[in-house]
Amino acid sequence: MRLTDEMKDTLKIIGKGGVVVHLTTCSAEGKCNTVGERFISVVKDEYILIADMFAQKTKVNLQENPVAVITVAHPVKNRTWAFRGPMTCLIPGLPPDYEFHGLNAKEVLDEWSNWGEKEPPDEVPPDIRPPVCMQRGVIAMKVEECYSFKPDESGKRIL
Repeated sequence: MRLTDEMKDTLKIIGKGGVVVHLTTCSAEGKCNTVGERFISVVKDEYILIADMFAQKTKVNLQENPVAVITVAHPVKNRTWAFRGPMTCLIPGLPPDYEFHGLNAKEVLDEWSNWGEKEPPDEVPPDIRPPVCMQRGVIAMKVEECYSFKPDESGKRIL
């Protein structure tokens, strides 16, 4: 599935504080885990990337169940989306030809493996900023379906 310009715009950083998405994964036993994520981007109109900073439970869940959901709400612009699809963690050391649903791991890691330098989190207040932002890899989703929570003109939800 290709993301529309409106979807990609909703996922873009929108100024100080940026956009925060919620990434939900689920273990094989059905135990869900949701985390708020700040470093996010769209590549090739069909993949969503998130920096892997502190995603231990997310990675465990993805090993057991590689399907996840990313939700984002931009109430000022009345944009709310949920994206669903297979997800994996791309980490340094993967073979250069490793691909995830057509996405080359080396290309992703070459571009996005140092997200903190690319988009430094200087707007994070000092009292909650981690001492060192340590990125461990890139979490990649191949978007297979999405839907919006906003109603259309008739009041029906867009699916």
